[in-house]
Amino acid sequence: GAAAAAGVAVARARTELSGRVLAVTLRAVADADIAEEATAEAFLSAVETWPRTGVPESPEAWLITVARRKALDRLRRDSLGRRLALRMLPPQPHPAADSGIDVGVIGDEELRLVVLCADPRLPESDQIALTLKWACGASTAAIAAAHLVSTPTMAARLTRARKKLAAAGPRLDLPDDATVDARLPAVCRVLHLAYTLGHTAADGAELTDEDLTGRAVHLTRTLHRQRPKDAEITGLLALVLLGQARSSSRIVDGRQVLLADADRTAWDRALADEGLALSELALAQGIVAGARPGPLALQAAISAAHTRASSFADTDWRLIVQLYGLLLTAEPSHTHALGRCVAVSYLYGPQVGLADLDGVMADGVLNRYPYAHAARAQLLERADRPEDAVRAWQAAAETGRTDAERAYFTERAGNSRAPAVVATEREHS
Repeated sequence: GAAAAAGVAVARARTELSGRVLAVTLRAVADADIAEEATAEAFLSAVETWPRTGVPESPEAWLITVARRKALDRLRRDSLGRRLALRMLPPQPHPAADSGIDVGVIGDEELRLVVLCADPRLPESDQIALTLKWACGASTAAIAAAHLVSTPTMAARLTRARKKLAAAGPRLDLPDDATVDARLPAVCRVLHLAYTLGHTAADGAELTDEDLTGRAVHLTRTLHRQRPKDAEITGLLALVLLGQARSSSRIVDGRQVLLADADRTAWDRALADEGLALSELALAQGIVAGARPGPLALQAAISAAHTRASSFADTDWRLIVQLYGLLLTAEPSHTHALGRCVAVSYLYGPQVGLADLDGVMADGVLNRYPYAHAARAQLLERADRPEDAVRAWQAAAETGRTDAERAYFTERAGNSRAPAVVATEREHS
């Protein structure tokens, strides 16, 4: 029982505290490599220690203390860092691991780390990759899949990004409010991507990565507490909560279930109601600010329209098509255009949607995106073109990122003559 409880506590700590522990350690030693290694070693120590000693009263303080000790030990072993280590060490012995060290200041540490990664001196792709790695705990393989590059390529890119950040001499303290506000759009984009990567995993065997979605939701709530009146942050929180509310119906008996076939009675009504209220608030906040709705507020409104429908047949496709039009104006994107094509197909028929989709896919940008091929396969089935649908399902399977995706698309290829009414999972679930 103690071992099981410790395992649950460590898993929860990884989701909720890894970013904070890394942020505090990074500020303490100002060396990204040492901070990362020390944070990983602290969680390993928790795995080994907590089953014997019990879960500490403050797991957060325990992990921070251990990570800082290990970072300082590494500095002691490094002749170049010896003087720095001696200067940082207190004259008295180390406090007990559960002493609550730094508890007073760690409330903003996660935001500090995300904002640090969103440094404009780095390319946006590097900002996103670093945040996914440091603040969200995403694997290098998953980050690579999201950027459509190999894992070794992404590992090298992360190394270069860390070196650039260190060479630029960034402040490791939270920047002033004006600097934070300037970086918020990038912070929102990366947290949305983190949730998306967890909601539909980009690597591995499973369809979802629950640790990553949990981390993204936790960070988004933290960010919203810091900026509750920001319409885009409110929209982001609404978007991820609506996705979480519907998540329990996405996998049944180990098999993927798309939105059209989902059991809507299984949705988390408390999360759904919170997300719906936040979606309306995001649009209202934008109006008060005198600005047009932003892309995250609009995506939340689209998700809210799906959530409000009592059944797939009752979906207000006209409203969704209108919202996608606004979204494409605010943020042109191939994936947004893909979502609009699917919505158009339910409003005007599969032939119209298919013509739009073929136009969107003509430039090849979506060739490696499995859900683009899956959407085309679904439209082809509805247009009574089963042979073409088989080829599209096979293309989806060939570009699938996880074992679960590949298995599902392969199965659909084998059953493509069966009638189906399905929406694009990434856009609508």
